[in-house]
Amino acid sequence: MEMVTDQKHSSDASREQEVIRYTKILAQAFGLNKQNAEVYSALSSENRALKKQLEDYHSQHNTLEKRVKRLERDVKSLETELKVLDECVNRETLVDIIHEIVPSLIGKKR
Repeated sequence: MEMVTDQKHSSDASREQEVIRYTKILAQAFGLNKQNAEVYSALSSENRALKKQLEDYHSQHNTLEKRVKRLERDVKSLETELKVLDECVNRETLVDIIHEIVPSLIGKKR
């Protein structure tokens, strides 16, 4: 009877050790999974913030690109107008007119 009790006690102790071992493994796995979930959550949050920032930059880029195109059109339009003016106005005549007007403007300010 004593031998059966010893075997039962040994078997129970062995099972208990096995349960403890599995409990430690599960606890460790849960701890890692919890850590992984926290890291994943933090990275997901950071990823969302970066995506939002990228969308904002993309929007700003598109806006700036439209402005640049408008400015380029305006510059081309001005260049065309200047060419027309160059064709219509003799530079020497324009310089003579400026020389006549500027001194009279300066004289009026005094």
